[in-house]
Amino acid sequence: MNEQVQEYFSCADWLLIPASVRKDVADILGLTLLSENEQWDNNPILCTTYENADNYLNDLLLRVDKILISSVINGYYIVEGKCLRYIYETLGKRLSAKCGVYYFSIDLWEYRYAYGYYERSQEKRFYCAELDATGNLQEEDRGSVLSCENDAESHIPKVKIEDEQVPNSWFLPLGIMFNLGIMDAEIQQALSKLCSIYMLNSTDAKMIKNIITEKFGL
Repeated sequence: MNEQVQEYFSCADWLLIPASVRKDVADILGLTLLSENEQWDNNPILCTTYENADNYLNDLLLRVDKILISSVINGYYIVEGKCLRYIYETLGKRLSAKCGVYYFSIDLWEYRYAYGYYERSQEKRFYCAELDATGNLQEEDRGSVLSCENDAESHIPKVKIEDEQVPNSWFLPLGIMFNLGIMDAEIQQALSKLCSIYMLNSTDAKMIKNIITEKFGL
């Protein structure tokens, strides 16, 4: 796996949508276009700038009402944003009314990964694995296994555990995406291309901020 792609997606939440529905995304989600001339890699709405935990929440709230849509990648677009950690299901169901939509998440800082699939505005598949506060693995597993999950581990980097090279399962969402035909070399090229930045509608933005402030006990 390309190191740039591996590092970029080590802390990211994103949707994968067919290119055929790209023109309808703004209308379906009620988005407001902010810019079409932004570079995807190192984009300020995704790259956190906080220096310590004290200003983490303020930093998050400044960017959580915005999303990014990549350039086209082998018949798909990636929709990325900090908000997707909190409302991936809501947006995924809306966008999947006429197509299939995938959700992916990797967070190596919290030791969590997840993926899901939505079709006809319904959840068809969801899996999440994360370590709890005591270091035990907690899993959610719903729906039927997708064909793109098969052999996904063969595409992800390996780590050495007790002198044995084993797949780094925290990157499994990338392996699934590679099985859909979106390879790391293509993603690397797209990271250097222009993307579009949108602002969520006021209802969704308010919902997200309420979720976050409740989560942090504010």
